[in-house]
Amino acid sequence: MTDYFWKGADVMYSKKDSAYFYLNKAEEIALSLNDPEAYLDILTYQLSASSYHFDLTTSAQTLAKTDSLLSLEGIKEKVADYRDYHNDYQINQGNYYYKLGIFETAKNYFLQSRQQYTSKPITSLTDDEATTLFSINNFLGSIYKRLGKYDISEKYYLNNRALIEQHPFLLKNKVAFLTNVNQLLAQVYVELEQPIKANALFKSGVEVYKKFYKRDKKFKNNLVNVYQHIAQNNMALDSLQMALKYIDESQDYLLPEDPFFKQSLLLYGDIYSAQGKERIALEQYQKALEIFKEYRHNKPHQDIAEVHGKLAEFYLKVNDYEQGLLAINDALRASGRVQNIENPEPDKVFSKRQLLRLLDVKAQLQHLGYQKTNDLVYLDAAMHSNKALLKTFAMLKKEFDSKLDKQFLSSSAYPIFRRMLATTYEAYRLKPSREIMELALNISEKNKDFLLLEALRNSSATQYGEIPKQLLDQEAQYRAQITHFEKQEFDDKDEDGVYSLKLFTLQQEYYNFLDSLKQNYPKYHNLKYGDVPINLTEIRRVLLKNNDVLISYTMSDKMLYAIVVGESGEEFLSLPFSEADREEVRRFYSLLSTASVNDNTGIIVEMGKTLFAKILKEPLSHLKSKNLVIIPDDVLHYLPFDLLQNENEYVLQQKNISYGNAVSSLLELHKMRNTGIREVLAFAPSFDGTLVENTERQFGKLIYNDDEVEGIGDFYKVGVFTDTSATLHNFMTKAAEYGMIHLATHASANDEFPDYSYMAFTAHSDKDNVLYIKDLYNTSLNADMVTLSACQTGIGKLQKGQGMMSLSKGFYYAGAKSLVNTLWKINDKSTVPLMAFFYEGLSEGKSKSEALRHAKLRYLETIDDDLLKHPYYWAAFTVSGNVAPLEDKTNKWWWLSLLPIIAFGAWLLKSKH
Repeated sequence: MTDYFWKGADVMYSKKDSAYFYLNKAEEIALSLNDPEAYLDILTYQLSASSYHFDLTTSAQTLAKTDSLLSLEGIKEKVADYRDYHNDYQINQGNYYYKLGIFETAKNYFLQSRQQYTSKPITSLTDDEATTLFSINNFLGSIYKRLGKYDISEKYYLNNRALIEQHPFLLKNKVAFLTNVNQLLAQVYVELEQPIKANALFKSGVEVYKKFYKRDKKFKNNLVNVYQHIAQNNMALDSLQMALKYIDESQDYLLPEDPFFKQSLLLYGDIYSAQGKERIALEQYQKALEIFKEYRHNKPHQDIAEVHGKLAEFYLKVNDYEQGLLAINDALRASGRVQNIENPEPDKVFSKRQLLRLLDVKAQLQHLGYQKTNDLVYLDAAMHSNKALLKTFAMLKKEFDSKLDKQFLSSSAYPIFRRMLATTYEAYRLKPSREIMELALNISEKNKDFLLLEALRNSSATQYGEIPKQLLDQEAQYRAQITHFEKQEFDDKDEDGVYSLKLFTLQQEYYNFLDSLKQNYPKYHNLKYGDVPINLTEIRRVLLKNNDVLISYTMSDKMLYAIVVGESGEEFLSLPFSEADREEVRRFYSLLSTASVNDNTGIIVEMGKTLFAKILKEPLSHLKSKNLVIIPDDVLHYLPFDLLQNENEYVLQQKNISYGNAVSSLLELHKMRNTGIREVLAFAPSFDGTLVENTERQFGKLIYNDDEVEGIGDFYKVGVFTDTSATLHNFMTKAAEYGMIHLATHASANDEFPDYSYMAFTAHSDKDNVLYIKDLYNTSLNADMVTLSACQTGIGKLQKGQGMMSLSKGFYYAGAKSLVNTLWKINDKSTVPLMAFFYEGLSEGKSKSEALRHAKLRYLETIDDDLLKHPYYWAAFTVSGNVAPLEDKTNKWWWLSLLPIIAFGAWLLKSKH
C-alpha cells in the first residue's frame, strides 16, 4: 500500500493517469485492511491530483467517498486527527465548487474552515495551519474577484501579505508565498483597469515560476497561469506582439490534454481578432467552444456562455449581426438553468455580471441589425433588451456591500448605459411616446449616484423595514469602528499593521452581518436598496410644483442627451457635444475660478454665449419658466449654468437655478420633512497659517469669516462659534440641534481618496480638527440647509455614474436636505456681503435658489470696484437639493391679513361686555 501510495504521489502533477492507477491500488489495499486513516490520506491525495488537473468528475467521486467515510458511526474515535481531515474535506469541497463556478457555495465552505484558524493568534498556528489559512484567504479573494467585488478581494490578498510577515514559516518561504499572492493581486488590478501596476507583478511572477518549475514540475499550473494572465494584460496595454509572445511561450509547458489549453485558445482568438486576423480568430474561438462544452458535459455553464459571448462580440466587430444574434442567444441559453427564453430572468442565471455583459452585446447587435436593414423589429427588440439590462443592473447592485465595489460597478456599467440611451433616443426620435421617454429617464437615472440614494432611503427603511433597533445600533457601531480604523490607516498611524489586521477582521464581520440582514429582513433590505422606477407623474407632483423645469443631462462620447420635463410637457434631446466642447467647459471653468488682474470678462462672456448655444438653448427654446433644476453629468459638474450668456446677459438675470445629483435622490430629498427649526449654527474657525504638527496641512488666516457668520444674526437667531470655540468637538456636539448650518472655514478636496476630503476647524489640544467626508457617513444631522462657505466644497473627483465626489455630498449622507457650496476657491472678503444678501432673501421667504440669485445680483449692484465684479469673487456658490423656501411666506401673509379681523372681533366682544 505504501509503495503504491508514494508512486502515485510522485507522479500526480505530471502523469494524471499513472497517479490515479497507483492511488487506486493503494485505496483497494487500505479498504481490505480496514484502515480508515490510511484511506483518508489516499483520498486526500486523489483529491489533490484531480484538482490539479481540473478533473471535476473524479473530484466529485472522491469527495463522495470522503463524505461517506467521515460520516460513519464511530469514525471520530478511530481517526486521531478527525477534525483536521474534516477540515481538509471542507476546503476540498470549497475548491470543487469554485472550479464548478458555484461561488456562493464555495465561499460558505471556505468561511466555515477559516474560523478554525482565525480564532487563534497567528504566531500560534502550526506551519500547516498557517499555509492552509493562506490558501483559504487566496480562494476567498479569488471568489470575490469572480463576483466583481474587487475591494473585498484585494483586502483578502493584502491580508495574506501581512500574514507572511507575521508567521515564521511563511516568512522563511517568503518568495514562494509572496509571488503566489502577488499574481492574484495583479489579476484584481487588471479588473480595476490598472494594467501597468498589474504587469510589474506578472513579470516578476513569470521569472520566479520559471525557476521553481526547473526544480519541481508541480509549478506548471502556476507558470502557465501567469503566462496567460500577462498575455491578457498586454492586450489591455495594446502590446499585441508581447501578448502573442507570452502565450506562445506558455505552450511549451502544457501537458497532453492540459486543462489550460482551452483558455489558450480563447486568448489566441482575442489576439488574432485584435490584429484583424478574423478567420484565424474564429477558428480559435470555435475550437475552444467545443472543448469547453465537452469539459462541462454540454450542460449550461457560465464558461460556455462566456465563449458564446466572445463569438457574439467577434461577429459584432465584423458587422455580422445575424451570426452575432445566433451566438448571443446561445450564450444566454448557457448562462442559466432555464433555457429557450428570449432574455433570462436575472435570478435564474449563474452570474448577473455576465448577464449584464451579454445583454449589452445583444442590444448592440439588435441596434446594428436596425442600422443595416431599417427594420423596426430590431429596434423594438433592442428596447426589450434595454429593459432587461435595467432589471439586471438593479438586481446586481443589491449584491454589493463595499462602497468601493459599488463605485466600480457603477463606473464599469457607465458605457452600457450610454449605449442604451443612444438606442432609446433613436427609438424616441422615430416614434415619440411617454413610455419611451420614461424608459430613457430610467436609463439616464439608474446608474446616477445610487450610493447617495441608498443613504437617503435609510430612514424610510429603518421606519418601515420591521428591523429591531438593536440590529440598527449594531450596524451603526460596525460603521463607526470601521471608519475609526480606516482613518488610523490613512493618517499613517498604523506602523505595526495592528489597525490593518483589525480593520480586515472587522470588515469581514460587517459584510457577514449585512448578509444576515439581507436574509432575515428582506423588507428592510429592499426598502433601502430596491429598485423603484421613476415616472413623469411623480416628478411633476414632487419636484415641479412651482412651474419649475427639470433638465437631466447624460454625456456620451460625441453627444449630450438632455431630458427636459416641464409642468405640462417633456422632450428628449440629442445635442452634439465633442471632446473639444468638453475642453471648452474646462477652459471656461479655469477662467472663472482664477482671480485675474487682467480683464478677461470679455472672453468669459463670449465663451458663455458659445456654451449656452451648445447646452441650454434648445432645452429652453419653448420654456418660459423662471426656475431651472439641473442634473449635470461629466464635465458639466464644473459649470455654473447661471454664468452662461443668453441675449447678451447672464442666465443669472433670467433664471433661478438649482442642481441635483440625480432625479431619484432629489425626489427623496423633497420627501423629507423640514424640521421647522429656524436657528443657524455658524462656525468661523481661526487659523494662524502655521503647519499642523504631524501633518502636511497648513491653513492660511481667514480675516473676514467671523464677520460673515455674525452678519447672519441680522436675519436669524444664530449660535455662533468663532476663534477658539470653533472646534470640531463643538460642531459634532451641537450640529444635530440646528435646522441650518453655516461653516465659514478652510476645505480641501482629495481627488485620489475622495472620502478624505475635509473641512478644517480650530485646532484644540491633541484632538482632530478636520472633518472628513468619511466622518459624515456616521453623522446624523437635521439640517434643512447646510452652507459650506469654503474653498471648492462642491468640487472633487469625477466618478462615472456617481458624479462629483465632493465634500458637500457627505453632508447629504449625514441628513442635510439642501446644500449651498462652492465650485472654486473663494475670497472670504467678498463672501461677507454675498452671504448677508443670501440670508436676507431667505428670511423674506424666497426659495434658496431665488435667494442666491438675488444675492449675486445685489452684490454686483452694490460693489463699486470693477475688479471685484469678476465672476471669481461672487459666482462660485451654487445651491442643490430641496430649494423650497425656509420661511412660509404664504402662511405669514395669510396670518397678517387676519389680524384686522381678529382685532375687530376683540373690540366687538369688549364693547358687548
